[in-house]
Amino acid sequence: MTAVFTDVESMQAAVSSIMVPLQLTAPLDAPFQVQVSSAHAGEVAVARIEDGQGLVDRRHRLITSTDPELFMVTLDRRGAVCGEQDDRRHRARRGELMFLDTTRPYRLRYDDPCDAVVLMVPRASFGRHADVLRRRTATPLAGDGGTRAVVSAFFTGLGGQLDHLPGPSGAPLGHALTALLVAAVTRTAPERVDPATELADKIAAYALVNIADPGLCVESVARRFAISPRKLHRLFAHRHETFAAWLREERLRRVHHDLRNPALAQRTVAAIAARWGLYDPAHLSRLFRTRFGQTPAEVRRLAPRQDP
Repeated sequence: MTAVFTDVESMQAAVSSIMVPLQLTAPLDAPFQVQVSSAHAGEVAVARIEDGQGLVDRRHRLITSTDPELFMVTLDRRGAVCGEQDDRRHRARRGELMFLDTTRPYRLRYDDPCDAVVLMVPRASFGRHADVLRRRTATPLAGDGGTRAVVSAFFTGLGGQLDHLPGPSGAPLGHALTALLVAAVTRTAPERVDPATELADKIAAYALVNIADPGLCVESVARRFAISPRKLHRLFAHRHETFAAWLREERLRRVHHDLRNPALAQRTVAAIAARWGLYDPAHLSRLFRTRFGQTPAEVRRLAPRQDP
């Protein structure tokens, strides 16, 4: 898809549908005409934005639990971009990759008309590397040598080939794009990943996709991957917890986040918990008191009335 936009509101709606909800602000003293092209390779969305200028904001009030958990990856083919997330603020030059976590607020500033390639990659696709990326957001990766130079050149060229991407059915290419990004971050070849760790990453990705299923448990996942429950727990030993403990933490964290979200204040605690596969109120209350020192009702009562 390729479209030319002459007003900020239309472009904001289009870009938000391709990526995640965003707020765009353009300079008042410059004509506005931006071309946006987009395509998919499996679950990876790829966009090229030409002649865009101004601010891109992912604010607290735009983030909800219904948004997909993604990493946004930017590479400018022509100019530079300033990125901010958490306490990091850096300027990425032409050909440099920058990662941003869409589950947390961030800002991008393009001082000059850009020619940017943007990828939206599911967090689960990065497996164990996702935690490394979370600590390196808004930090440019130079593309001037070694593996990163190859990856930078590839994604720079990808911006001119969007018409040839296979679409949602092209999962193998999507996996290959993700592997290249992992190589850029780690400076090592993707094939060097330990097989056991790779299987654990696949299981974690599967579990996160199906986390709302109340039937998701040790036994069902072990059957899905044709392994024993004991082996499943061993695979998660590098995380210093069992699979059951990891899954419980992922569910509790999401319920806790939703209970503190003012936009979901009209939903019952039971409805929010069910959304993440937890259906026993008494058990949920015990888990919350152990994990957070508060019951779900107390978390909701003490939540901020509006986003900062």
